[in-house]
Amino acid sequence: MGKPNLRLAGAVLLLAALAGCAAVAPLPEIHRQPLPMPGEIAERFDYPRTPVVADATLRDDEDAFRIYDVRMESGLDDGDGDTPITLEYYEQKADGPSPVILVLPILNGQKHVIRPFATHFVDNGYSAVIVDSLQRKTLLEDMIRPEEAIRETIRRHRRVLDWIETRPELDATRIAVFGASLGGFNALFLAAADERVRAVAPALVGGDLPYVLTYSTERRIREAAERTREALQADDAELEAYLAERIVTDPLDLAPYIDADRVLMVLARYDDAVPYRKQMQLLDALGWPESIKLPTGHISAAAYLFYLRSRVLEFFDRKLAHADGGSVSEILPRLR
Repeated sequence: MGKPNLRLAGAVLLLAALAGCAAVAPLPEIHRQPLPMPGEIAERFDYPRTPVVADATLRDDEDAFRIYDVRMESGLDDGDGDTPITLEYYEQKADGPSPVILVLPILNGQKHVIRPFATHFVDNGYSAVIVDSLQRKTLLEDMIRPEEAIRETIRRHRRVLDWIETRPELDATRIAVFGASLGGFNALFLAAADERVRAVAPALVGGDLPYVLTYSTERRIREAAERTREALQADDAELEAYLAERIVTDPLDLAPYIDADRVLMVLARYDDAVPYRKQMQLLDALGWPESIKLPTGHISAAAYLFYLRSRVLEFFDRKLAHADGGSVSEILPRLR
């Protein structure tokens, strides 16, 4: 019994030490207010408002929540329009509509990295939706036609918000989005494009996509960039110029239209997959929202999983609080 307790104590001390190394900065009291989004920009992300058609299959029934596999028609007519949208849906059993958090996957599309965030949110009173990603499969094509790929992804995620509005057990007035790496970029794009998102926590994201895509050390992006260079017979500078000419929807361009008060940004000081200086460039463009800076690289940020999911939950609790001032986590025991 003694050794396991020592191991547990050691793990707790390690986590405490790690958390102590994270630098947390609040939103400045005087901060930039978001600009109204011009109509010509909003039109990029518009889509036909067709009825939602979806099927849900019960996968697991826990004491406090159910897990469904959901498959819905996209209703879109763009490049991925004929590809269904699939979700992993965690439904609260508590009475009354529950707030909901979209959790957007990393590039490899696997859920083991982001599922602990979803389950933590569910354990604390939220419903959660993990949206499956197509982008690992389409990455090379996306590098060739980057702007179209960005817009298609935003529209697909907006359709998920449409699905949420059809669910009486979900409170569509209290929607938040969390994502890391590719999921973080997608979370930020969705928050900019759709006012139904009340809070967003993007992790490990930056501005200047042409630079990030050209010079990222993330293996899949590096491989896709190399194949794109070969297809275009281009060097690094030419690839960056090619992407810069075609990418209109960059996080830096959308940042002025995002309310800094609704953003919690997570940065990693030694990241070379999304270079730290590009993360800082985006932080500045967003108006210096609340932030957490980790002393890690891109992949090693996973060491802060438990710390980050607690901080993200606390942020969403504040931003999605009930009218009486109680957070979701505080009110959950009363509902159950």
